[in-house]
This record gives sequence, C-alpha cells and structure tokens, in this order.
Amino acid sequence: MAVLETDILTAAGKGALVLTVNQRLARYLVQAYDRRQQEQGCAAWKSPAIHFHLKWQWQMAGRLRLDDKTLGPAQALRLWERAVEAEERDLARGGLMRVPDAARAAAQAHQLLCEYGATFKPEEGGEDHRAFLRWRRRWQELCREGGWDDPALVPGRLVKALENAELSLPGDLWLAGFDELSPTIEALCHTLQTRGVTVHRWMPPACQLQSEGRVGYADPEEEVRCCAQWARHLLEGNVERIGIIAVDMAAYQQRLQRIFREELSPAALLPGAGAEKAFNLSMGTPLLNEGMVLAAFELLGLGRSVSLDSIGYLLRSPFVWGYSAEQHSRAILDRELRNLRMTELPLKKALHFAERGFKKKLGCADIFARQLETIQTALADTAARLPGAWARHFAEVLDSCQWSRDRSLTSREFQVFTAWKELLAGMACLDAVSRPMRRGEALALLRRLAAEEIFQPEGSAGRVQVLGALEATGMQFDAVWLLGAHDEALPAPARPNAFIPPPLQRRLKMPHADAARELDFAHKVAGRLLTAAPELVVSWPQRMDGRERQPSPLVQHLSLIEPQLSASRRPAMLIQAATPALESLADDQGPPIPEGSRISGGTAILKDQALCPFRAYARHRLGAWGLATASLGLDGLDRGSLVHRILELFWQKTGDWQGLTALDADDWGQRSLCCVEQALDELEAERRVSLSSSQRLLEQQRLLGLLGEWLEIEAQRPPFSVETLEAWHRESFGPLTLQTRIDRIDRLADGSQVIIDYKTGLAAVGDWLGDRPVEPQLPLYTLDRRGFELAAVAFAKVRRGDCSFVGLGREHDLLPGVASASDHRQLEGTEIGNWDDLLRCWRDTLHKLGDGFTRGQAQVDPINGRQACDRCDLQPLCRIADQNGLQGDEELP
Repeated sequence: MAVLETDILTAAGKGALVLTVNQRLARYLVQAYDRRQQEQGCAAWKSPAIHFHLKWQWQMAGRLRLDDKTLGPAQALRLWERAVEAEERDLARGGLMRVPDAARAAAQAHQLLCEYGATFKPEEGGEDHRAFLRWRRRWQELCREGGWDDPALVPGRLVKALENAELSLPGDLWLAGFDELSPTIEALCHTLQTRGVTVHRWMPPACQLQSEGRVGYADPEEEVRCCAQWARHLLEGNVERIGIIAVDMAAYQQRLQRIFREELSPAALLPGAGAEKAFNLSMGTPLLNEGMVLAAFELLGLGRSVSLDSIGYLLRSPFVWGYSAEQHSRAILDRELRNLRMTELPLKKALHFAERGFKKKLGCADIFARQLETIQTALADTAARLPGAWARHFAEVLDSCQWSRDRSLTSREFQVFTAWKELLAGMACLDAVSRPMRRGEALALLRRLAAEEIFQPEGSAGRVQVLGALEATGMQFDAVWLLGAHDEALPAPARPNAFIPPPLQRRLKMPHADAARELDFAHKVAGRLLTAAPELVVSWPQRMDGRERQPSPLVQHLSLIEPQLSASRRPAMLIQAATPALESLADDQGPPIPEGSRISGGTAILKDQALCPFRAYARHRLGAWGLATASLGLDGLDRGSLVHRILELFWQKTGDWQGLTALDADDWGQRSLCCVEQALDELEAERRVSLSSSQRLLEQQRLLGLLGEWLEIEAQRPPFSVETLEAWHRESFGPLTLQTRIDRIDRLADGSQVIIDYKTGLAAVGDWLGDRPVEPQLPLYTLDRRGFELAAVAFAKVRRGDCSFVGLGREHDLLPGVASASDHRQLEGTEIGNWDDLLRCWRDTLHKLGDGFTRGQAQVDPINGRQACDRCDLQPLCRIADQNGLQGDEELP
C-alpha cells in the first residue's frame, strides 16, 4: 500500500533505515528531508539513513571487513575477461568472439544465478551455456588462487551476518521505490522480520489526475520537439516540477539533449557555455565521448605509423598544447598533409613535416612537433607492465605533452579532467587481477574503461527533469510527459541472458526472461508513471527506424489530445524568421586580369570556364579549393601520373614503331619493368613517403599488365615515330598566357603530325565539341598548327580492358578506330564539314572562353549539374542550391 511521503520522512527522522531502488531516489528523498527540516526551523540536523540499497550493502560489507578481499566491479570484470581468454585459448578459439562483451554477459549470468540461488548442469543447456560453465569454473579458480571473494556472494553474507547478530539492526526498514523485490532483497527483509524489524514498502501515492491524454507524432524528432515546446509552455506558466520521462532513454538521449537545448536553453549551444541550468538530463554519456578525452586517446594512440585522420584531429583539437599559438600554421600543416592524399604515414615523417614544414616552411609547427617527439620517445619503451604502471606512464606522457593546458577549462571540462584522473587511478586497481601487458593491450583496456565510465556533469536540479522510466521511480511531479510509449518499447521485448538456459530463467522469473515477464513488469511501471503527476501527456512516434509504430497497449485507454505548446525557440528558425528582406545583387563580374599577371592552372582554366565561369574565377583567381581527401593506396591522380611517366620513359627508350615491334618478349619485359620501377621511385620521392612492399608489388603488377595491353594497340598502327614527349606549349588570350605540356606528338610516314594525350579515365569526342568544350586540352594544342601539318588529335585511353584511341582526324584510320572529321556522326548537322572547319571552330570557341576568363566573368552558370556540380567542392560558396530553390537532397539540373 502506498504511504504518503511525509510518513517515510518522519520515519527517517526517527532513525529508520530507508533503502531506495536507485541513487536518484535516495538523493531526492534526502533533499526532501532537508527541506522539511528547514521548514520546521531547524538550523542543524542529523543526516537521515537514506541509502541506495547497493551502496548500503557495500557499507555493511566494510563493517564486516569483507571489502578488503572482495573484488570491485572493474576488478571482477577484468578477472572474467582473463577466465574467458584462458578457456578459449585452451580450445584454440580465441579469435572467434569479442572477449569483453562475452565476459560482461557471463558476469551478469553469474550474478543472476547467485541472486536466485540457482545453477544448472552442462546437459541442461546448449554450447553457449556449457562455455559459460567452463568460464565460471575458471573464474572461481582464479578467485581462489588470488584469495579474492566473489562480490556476487556479498548480499548472502550480509544476511548471514544479520542472522548471527554481527551487525546492528535498524528499528524499522523502509523499502522505497521498488516495483518488485529481487530474491536478495526478499531474503534481507525476511531475516530482519525474523529478528523483529518492521519492514515497510513505500511508493508515492497516485496523483489525482486533472488532465491526461495521448498524442502521436510523425517521428521521434517531431515528438521530442513538441515535448520541449510543451515544457516551455509550463515554465512560462510557473509550473515548478516538470518530468520528461523516456520509456527507452537510450533511443532518445542524444535527441533530447540537442532539442531541449535548442528550445529551453539556446545559449548553451554556444562554445564555452557553462553547465546546463534549464533542465537536467539524468543519463550521462561515456567519458570516451568527451572531446578532451578523445584528444588524449588520439595522442596516446599514435604509433610508428599514424593515420592522417588522427594527425588532422590533433591539429584541430583545442585540447592539444599550442592550439592557440599555432592555429594558423597547424591549419596549413593539416592542408599540406591532406595534399599527400595518403591515409597514413610514418610517425617520423609526420614529425619531419611538423618540424620543417613543406615548401618555404609552410605548416611548420614547433610545439606540435615537440609533442610528436614525446610520443616517439614513449613508443621506444616496449616493456610489459601492469595496468597501474601503464596508467602512470600514460599520465606522464600526457603531462609532457601539456595535454589540456593550452587554455582555461570550463566547468564541464574541469569535471572531465577530474573524471579522467579517477579513471587512471581505477586502472591501477586492476593490478591485483591482471598480468603484465604490452602498451597496445593496456591502451585498449583504458579505452574500454573510458567507454564504460558514464560521465554526467554536475548541474542545478532545474525545474525540468529528464529521466528514464526506471530512474523516475518514487518521484512525483506537477506535470509529466511520457515519451516513446510505442508498442515495441512498452512492454519491452524479452532479453533473456544468453548464458542461462531459457527454461530456467522462465521458471525462476528472472528479469527479461520472456514476453510474459516483460508484460507483467511493464504493467507495474506504467501504473506508476501514469499516476506520477496530475497533468499527463503520453506520446509515441508513428514511425521510427524505418518502421511504423503503434501506441503501447498499456496507454490506449487514454483519449487523444492536443497538448498546449509554446512557439518554437529553435535558434535557426528564429534567425530565419527575423531576417529582413535581403537586397538582391547580381555580382557575376569580377575585375579583368591586369597586364603582366601570372595565373597558373594550364588547360584547367579553360575547362573550368567551360564547366562554370564562377568555378574558373573562384579557383584560379580567388584560390578557392576544397581540401584534398586521402584514399586507400594510390588514388586516381597518382595512377594517372604513373601511366603518363611510364609511357614517357618507354618511348624515350624505344623511339618509334620499328623499335617497338623489334622487341622480343624478354627485352619488352625488362624494359617495361625498368620503366615501372623508375616511375614508382620518382613518385615516392615526389610525395616523400614510401609505399609498402606489398602495395608497391601490386601496383607494379597492375602497371605491367596495363602497359602490355596498351602497347598491343600501338603495335597495330601504321609506322610512326615519336617526335616529342612532354613538350611545352604556350597560348595567349590577351593578358592570359596558358602554359601546358603536350603528352606526345607523333610523326607519321607522310610527314604529318598526330597529337596524343593520355587518358586513364573515360574519354569521349563529344567533350571537345560545342560552345563549351569540357575537355579543351587537345583543341588547345591545335591552335598554332595548320591543318595540312596536323593529321589527327586523340586521347590515348589507357584503361585495363578498354584501351583504345578516341579522337578525330583529317582522314579515316590514321589511328586505329579514329574517324575523319568530315564523316563523324557527332558533327552531322553542324557547320563543321571537314578538318579545317573543326580547327577553325576550336580556335574561335577557345578564344571566346579565354576572353571570358580574362574579362572576369564569374556568373554561376554550370553547363549541367552532372558534369559541373556533382563533384564540385565550391557549392557552399556559389550557393547553387539556393539559386535553384532546391530543398533537402534534391538533385541539381
């Protein structure tokens, strides 16, 4: 029977022992007791005996001196990991499971069996259950060998101690907030009742409902947004105690944090904001997710080979020493390292670049280099150590790196720093149950401990409390909104422990054993939550995780309502609403290029001008480029450069068609290998980073196969000689002079020339045609040549399985598969009737593009969305989506 809150507080004042179902309720009742004492005019009072029941058990264990040999939670879990590792190693199955996860589930199974006084035989279960019994046997052996007591047996020992009068008895025992009692609590109650102690069960009385109802929303985003607006409406109406209770807090936590900040405390979104004051979110987040801790792990996790993602993160992190002083140089270093386009590089190379920078010492970051040097020195220590020694080592390394000391810490950051120090101290407690380990294993252990450690910053209680369904036990409010009450959350699906036979769990009615058990528990929880306040709103998402959801059957008796909401205070929406009408200005004309200017870019200038004038202006006049992205192994740009260089080297040695066809298999293979090796050496020297032996071998094999396939095409041509390789070519458009290199010019038997440009990607003649040719390099190379001298232009498409010439010529088949300009199907119906017409058309078109660039044309005018915009990195600058009125993920035209 429910008893009024005043009764339990009166009992606590008379010395009764109050045990609560969770720590939050204990704190809630202590605060209520303190307020009551103040209201009664007391200046000082004795603290009441109100405790979270698990904490009380450990206090009693300390009085019995059981805590000296009893394993703590982290120690017990570490010992379970050792037991699992040992058993699976003996069975040669160590790599088939995630040991930490298996150990955690096994520890939970062991706890349940001890709590329910149960066991089972190997033949009563399957393979997983027999594996658990083996692990449990090894765990018990390790406990005996180390002289440690099993923490799962502590409740039973306390009961025995109470039976034997080894502990003093309370006058009364009050159990607060328990939806149901576990076997250990029932045993405690029975023992105390036998000894003459009166046991009471307390749950706050059901509130007299004044308004209640349910409402469905399209998705969790809308549901939480409306909930926050409802809470704001109540705050504006001076409602004091507002409860936001999520049935499944894990599914809603991040969304609640973000949206409630936007709606109730938008100032908390600003960098450097202090502790949250408008609301209190009960569930914390893993310590590992805090930026300061992530920076520590990135520093400690650097090895002989480092990923550019890690280096980039450290260069941008405000928690890495020197961030303020070297912010500019670190940004340049980050950019230049990205330009290497490698996913990882040796630590000594990263240190070299940080110390000396790139060209003209760009990106030189001395303070960052000193930290990398500290890490490099630390990596030289490879001796195995116990966790405590590693914790001290990690602390010393971070101290040498001046981690987190670059600026004053906010309140939250200081609390994170304190939690980190406590985490390292906790790691030292594992020495008793661990063996010496290597650095990588120790760091993985520390990372796992940080992921398991829940960090919750201290803050004011606030008028809005955001809680999980179990955390709200025993608490009452003036108004409650129950979130996520859909049919798959209330009741929750059954989640039986994987290491205890299901029939045993069902028979003993263990938690989460089956659907019937979950339904019974859900009825108890719902009965409590639905009467926790006089004003109640229950909501559910109609669609979640791609599936439709229905309201929970436990809330369908409530009528549909429309809660009163305040207008949204989301900053982005308010800014948009308050934005005045903007003046429209067509700024599509930049200044012309002054005489004597030097602008680099080569044919890319004309290509970008054809694709979009703004793109050409932004890139080649303003220097606006996106950051380079790394790829696994060599990227397309590297591979294209290798093919160009190998073919250049090959033709330098071979000279002409006769030289090619005269090579026998051995000579061909030796020459090809020599060219490939030289090109790879040059690439490594240019990038200043060596390829791994396996990567180099794979690339060598790929290039040899590709070279052989292409040279078979070359051998099918009529006789020719290679006249020039990588020849410089200049062309002027007013004050703009483009300087480019022609890959190759061949001389045919009749004395005419063929211009060839190597292409490792897709190639099409159509890209040269029209008013805006998007591949203008070959047309550009023809501008200073007369038609009777130049016989053809072609891309040499060097692609595995798709090698061919793609081009146009004065006559048919000057190159294999190349048609004449007079008969090409893509020129039908145009004014171009022959080769001379085509050359004249190219001259006019390219001069028009060049003149447009020199005059400063900068209009946002993509030739089409696919070619110009799909891979363009300038869209945030040109705002093409705004111009076209696109929304969401609509495609560009």
